[in-house]
Amino acid sequence: MLTYVLLGAFSIFICVFSRFFGHKFGLLDFPDGDRKTHDSAVPLLGGIAVTVPVIIMCGLCVFGMRHMPLYAVLGVVATMFLLVGMIDDSIQIRPLYRLFISTIIFLSAVLVVPALGVDFLLFSFYPNLITPDTWFVMIFTMFCLVGVQNATNMADGKNGLVIGLSLIWTTLLFVYGPFHLQPLLIVLSVGLVLTLIFNLTGRLFLGDSGSYSISACIGLLTVYSYGIGFSEMRADVVALWFLIPIVDCLRLMGERLYKGRSPFRSDQNHLHHILTHWMPWRWGLLVYLSLVAVPSGLSILMPEWVAAWAAVVLVVYLSIVILGKRRFVREIGKV
Repeated sequence: MLTYVLLGAFSIFICVFSRFFGHKFGLLDFPDGDRKTHDSAVPLLGGIAVTVPVIIMCGLCVFGMRHMPLYAVLGVVATMFLLVGMIDDSIQIRPLYRLFISTIIFLSAVLVVPALGVDFLLFSFYPNLITPDTWFVMIFTMFCLVGVQNATNMADGKNGLVIGLSLIWTTLLFVYGPFHLQPLLIVLSVGLVLTLIFNLTGRLFLGDSGSYSISACIGLLTVYSYGIGFSEMRADVVALWFLIPIVDCLRLMGERLYKGRSPFRSDQNHLHHILTHWMPWRWGLLVYLSLVAVPSGLSILMPEWVAAWAAVVLVVYLSIVILGKRRFVREIGKV
């Protein structure tokens, strides 16, 4: 218990003094009058407040010799993505370079701890185990991990969104994950909750350091938990958890390519932007998180209906996007 209290105190300390550390280390997000409309520079310290306690807990688990390779790799991966994100927050790494770096980090993790790879698939609607070739396992695992990380990073545009999504996914890991992950999940949850309080009031942002490192930890923990608890945690159940951020990411990249633009170029066409055209963000946040939490929760209660929950949430998502865009176009036409 003392460990949790001390790590939670560290998160609070970083959040409270985030402006001081942000100015000292140059980790600030400045408004640009376009995408970034906050009133003044905001510290990008949320990732440190959440991820450093996770790294410390990984180190304590290694020291305690409990599943040592797993926690050692998780700690190293979290540290590397935290550093990569801090560099990106400072000087902005080119997207293709960032994707390459992410792939190398994830690939190294899977090679050291094979349990972090997706080496089989079992769906709720198909009784047989699918075991692809080794080369496909690596490609598919990289696609999943890098995809979740990229989708999470692209969703990081409004206060509370990525932290809220991460809390939902962490809660689901409590339900499905093995017992020995609970200390790490507790530390992750505490850091997310404490940081969320400051993030919702606009006192600090996660930054790329937060979105990269947190999504990497959640992605790896999800793959690991699936490999152990696949009898309950089927592949389609996992896909449902990340469905909305990934579908929104794919839609954005597809639309940008269709318009002859870079798929990594920023815009204000994300789902969270569309929701803000309809309603205040506090309600938009609730809608977005509900699109993830409600079907994921229903899949626990009625796992045989996973495909139905996915179909319903996709219909709702597409309806919001289509109707939201039409409303936005009408409003522009009136100006």
